[in-house]
Amino acid sequence: MIVETLADMVIDASKQEVRDVYSLAIRSTISELHDNAATNMIRAVYPKLAKGLKVGKDEVKEECLEILAEIFRKFHVILNKVNNLIPKDELLK
Repeated sequence: MIVETLADMVIDASKQEVRDVYSLAIRSTISELHDNAATNMIRAVYPKLAKGLKVGKDEVKEECLEILAEIFRKFHVILNKVNNLIPKDELLK
């Protein structure tokens, strides 16, 4: 999935100059994504974003949070309906 590759590039510390472009591409994809495909995309991208939140630089964390915020805004109903799609307790920590 292309979004997975983009997420890898967002959390890659060496991609500093183009990180915002990759993040914007992911957020644009999210805004155009239909609800039927959201579950697979979230399952693919969330682990990478969670990794960026744990071990990334502040700039990486900021981009990961922006992408997650977009996912929550667009797919909050799906996140509530599908258990264990995102480990909410882990994310709150």
